[in-house]
Amino acid sequence: MQLLFLLDKNKRLQYAPLNGVTYKNIYGNTHLNPSSIKFYTDGNTFEKSDACLSICKILGGRYQLAIIFKIMPLFLRDKIYDQIARKRKIISCIYIDKKSNIQFLD
Repeated sequence: MQLLFLLDKNKRLQYAPLNGVTYKNIYGNTHLNPSSIKFYTDGNTFEKSDACLSICKILGGRYQLAIIFKIMPLFLRDKIYDQIARKRKIISCIYIDKKSNIQFLD
C-alpha cells in the first residue's frame, strides 16, 4: 500500500482496510489472505497479478507498460506474484490523517 500511495500522484486510488465497513459492504465476512491484494472497480474484483495490472492501467503513464504481462498465463503471473508477496514485509503501515485525505475509506 505504501508504494501505491506514493505512485498514485493523481490520487485515483482509494484504500479500504480488510476489516473495514467498505470491505464488508462489498464482500461480506469473507476474508482475504493478508499477503494478497484485491482491487475492486466498476463492480469487478481483481486479485493478485490481475489486480496489479489493473492498478497499473489506472495509474497510467509508464506504469501502463506492465500490461504487456497479460500475455503470460494467469497461473504463471500469479505464481510470480505469490513469490514477491511472500518476501515483502507482512506488516506495513503508513499514517495519514483520514480527515485530510478522501483516499482512505472506512
